[in-house]
Amino acid sequence: MVIFNKRFISLSVLLVLSTSWLGHTTARAAVSSDTLMPPSTRGFVSIIDIDVLHKNWQRTQLGQLVRDEAMRPFVEDLKRQLRTKISGVRDKLGIDLADLKDVAGGEIAFGMIERENDRAAIALCMDVTDRHRQLEQLLQKADQELTKREATKSTSQRGDTQITTYEIPTRTEEAELRTAIFFVRDDMFCACDNRAEAMEMLARFRNQSAGLSSIDAYQHTMRNCLQEAQGLRPDLRWYVDPFGYARATRSLAPAGQKRYGKDYLQILAGQGFDAIQGLGGFVNLSVAGSYELLHRTSVYAPPIPGNSEKYRLAMRMLKFPNRQAPTTLSWLPRKLATYRTLNCDLSNAFENFNTLFDAIAGYEEAFAGVLEGLERDPYGPQVDVRQDFVNHLGERVMLVTDYQVPITPQCERFMVVVELKNEEAVANTVRKFMESDPNASEHDYEGTVVWEIQEAEEDIPELDITSSDLDLLDPIGVEETVLGDTPAGNSDEASAICVTDSHLFIASHSEFLRELLSTEESHHRLHSAPDFHEVESSLSRLLPGKSAIRSFIRTDEAVRPVYELLRQGKMPEAETLLGRFLNRLLTPPDEEEEGVLRKQNIDGSKLPEFEMVRRYFGPAGTVIRSEEDGWMMVGASLSKLSPQARIPSSTRTIKSLR
Repeated sequence: MVIFNKRFISLSVLLVLSTSWLGHTTARAAVSSDTLMPPSTRGFVSIIDIDVLHKNWQRTQLGQLVRDEAMRPFVEDLKRQLRTKISGVRDKLGIDLADLKDVAGGEIAFGMIERENDRAAIALCMDVTDRHRQLEQLLQKADQELTKREATKSTSQRGDTQITTYEIPTRTEEAELRTAIFFVRDDMFCACDNRAEAMEMLARFRNQSAGLSSIDAYQHTMRNCLQEAQGLRPDLRWYVDPFGYARATRSLAPAGQKRYGKDYLQILAGQGFDAIQGLGGFVNLSVAGSYELLHRTSVYAPPIPGNSEKYRLAMRMLKFPNRQAPTTLSWLPRKLATYRTLNCDLSNAFENFNTLFDAIAGYEEAFAGVLEGLERDPYGPQVDVRQDFVNHLGERVMLVTDYQVPITPQCERFMVVVELKNEEAVANTVRKFMESDPNASEHDYEGTVVWEIQEAEEDIPELDITSSDLDLLDPIGVEETVLGDTPAGNSDEASAICVTDSHLFIASHSEFLRELLSTEESHHRLHSAPDFHEVESSLSRLLPGKSAIRSFIRTDEAVRPVYELLRQGKMPEAETLLGRFLNRLLTPPDEEEEGVLRKQNIDGSKLPEFEMVRRYFGPAGTVIRSEEDGWMMVGASLSKLSPQARIPSSTRTIKSLR
């Protein structure tokens, strides 16, 4: 069972802990949890002060939304589902996360620990300064829970520290005996499901230089975020070693469980993506009355020492040059849900893609064979992809999404736009591709050639090469697409391609492309939208200078399809980017393994009309800067109640972060 997920834990903790009343807590700090967690911690999340987190959550518009009386039935159902989803801590330690809210006198931290040739361990560290009475009540409740499971309790002494151990019998004979260990030292309550790890944690109270805080990747990500935060104390911080976390998660699978398909984790590591050694970030809620959410993320991927190139094999594709903020193109539609633009060395990406393609295909020269077929097949387009196409591409790529009404599982529309260096050459190559495709047809739309492609009806099912393991390697952010997933369009709607205005347009729906090209809609463009300029202005202040990737998201429009599908009871069928991510997140492991369409366990029938909740969702954006040893990302969600964003002037400063 997956019990920890870097992109899920923040929302889970907020909803489980923050929708209940929290008492006053003191600010006096105990030992920092990152000195107690071991160097083999692969996933780590720390709530600096649960009381501050709760108060700031209550100030956000989403915090107000979950307290709206009309939302109460849905919120209660969602909280119940979230508790079930993150029940790993209760299963292993007998502790309900919701009970921690009354016990913490400061920091609460969770960690997933990788163990060689063993199941991963989980650990909990909590500052209980001035909360020992509440801690006793928590331990009594945990004792009752574990006693129900017929656990055997024992106590021992290590120096002046009492250690309580529970041996918990398992439901099956094949499974190993479970253990839960508790102790309190220097106002820190520690819990772990592995005795060896618990004893090493206790030893680190005397030697705090040997913990997670000593790891280069952790130090780098925290230091970068600290510098960018400019004194703003985070409400929550997190860290993930992506490949280590994936291995740790796999170790929790039932013994003997068979894995099907290709091992994408092994493929990506073998292709050099293990250069990404760590990701870490700071998260703040309700900052300066303007930002609902402010997050900073550092990706640590240092160059390979002594290597002639920065990275090896397919990892070399990830070359995103920094440039000045791009101008907003005049044809970008005002009505959209998301807009992303990135600088990418496409020629470099093409030259380094072959080894990844071959690794996935399972044999050498697979990619070369595809290219040769495109060039020499008498029934194919007969194009030299490198010379006729790739060499004429620019270095700016854009992705635009919106949706159609009425809302259906296939309502999302997307468009990929690529800047061109030679429009005529690419147009000729596209023509060759389209003329060799029996499902493509040429149309003239207001003087522009548009190729429409009807999806062929096939009896052979499409091969799915996606894997949940890839979720762990996403360096872009909580709202980004899962690697390998492409939103499916309505099968009755043709996709479309055209080359014009020095750009290549590839649209999931031909109607979407025609709307963009329409001269009648020329006055409805993104560059005239106030919310877009608000977000752009905020991003330029939060991370000034040149950047590689920028995004703009109207969260109300991005959320609406998922919201409406929840109301219709069709959320498991959603094929939007966000819908697919949430479905993958909420699908039980056994059903995901079998490819079963999950049941919608959350009752959305009592949700109010979306127009009643739209006001709670403001615009958001993200900016990413390429650095010598990785990437730095800053993102913000703006309040709809604030007419303009401004630089935070909060008094919530950093007091003690190692």
